Amino acid sequence: MKHKNLYQIIIFIFALCLVASFYCAINAPSAMILSQPFSISKGESIVSISSRLKQENLIYSDLLFRFYVKMINQAQNIKAGYYIIPARASMKNIIKLITTNHVTTDGIFLIKEGETLKEIDHNLHLQNILPESQTLADLKVKDFKSDYQNLFHDLPGDTSLEGFLFPDSYHLPQGLTNREIIIIFLNNFSEKTKNLNISYQDLIMTSILEKEVQTEMDKRMVADLLWRRLKENIPLQVDATICYAQNQSFDNCVLTKDAFNLDSPYNTYKYQGLPPTPISNPGLISLKAALNPLANDYWYYLTNRKTGQTIFSQTYEEHQQARQKYL
Repeated sequence: MKHKNLYQIIIFIFALCLVASFYCAINAPSAMILSQPFSISKGESIVSISSRLKQENLIYSDLLFRFYVKMINQAQNIKAGYYIIPARASMKNIIKLITTNHVTTDGIFLIKEGETLKEIDHNLHLQNILPESQTLADLKVKDFKSDYQNLFHDLPGDTSLEGFLFPDSYHLPQGLTNREIIIIFLNNFSEKTKNLNISYQDLIMTSILEKEVQTEMDKRMVADLLWRRLKENIPLQVDATICYAQNQSFDNCVLTKDAFNLDSPYNTYKYQGLPPTPISNPGLISLKAALNPLANDYWYYLTNRKTGQTIFSQTYEEHQQARQKYL
């Protein structure tokens, strides 16, 4: 009887320690000593959100984050939008923030990872930061080449600035011109990528990874797969480039059968090689993935529409089976 009681006491103490540890973990402040912007895209999976929060040191554990969100039944309440995560915010506070839609707007302009120049233009007009009479698309590489030789030294002057508008949170007061706004974006791009040796081809590849896959590991694997396809002169066949070809935007993109026959240099089903410019403005995670591909033996991939998981295949036959199962 004594042994049984001792065993029950030990179990109770162990369970109590687990509960206490869990409570401390979800209430522990993050390591970030400054407020940090964070964006959530419409339809983004909880796996992607938790992974990015972990990568940006806003939470200690992505697994614990997902467990707690599901435990309190809040996964379906996570809202897309722009957020400023307070310094030293706990996991519990972050979850409360992103499930109650405290979207930042006042004085803050945020470029989300993967937004296109056209989408950024639209948001600037929407927030009355840039007058309707001006657009970012009016300006090209030639308008900034002399000041940013390190970025544009080999590019033709009429090249679009797509890809160089670095995703981040900006303070943009009203009254700025399109040129002044782009200079702010380019300065940030230069600063954030100064230690990376990025070619224009790397930037184009990065922009594809940003729109095609979600997690850092998958981005690195798809980078290796696509670089190998280029080397073997195999068409990339990337769906995201079709969306860009249609409207330079991913808002309400519909990929019909006819869309894949679109005669555009951005149609990577019809034309071999990379598209002529980036198809989005990518973030650091995608940039590093393009520069550090993870070697693998796959030649095909697709995204599970329900979970956001990347499904890899070695052969075309396996890929077709995956399409039937996951699409």
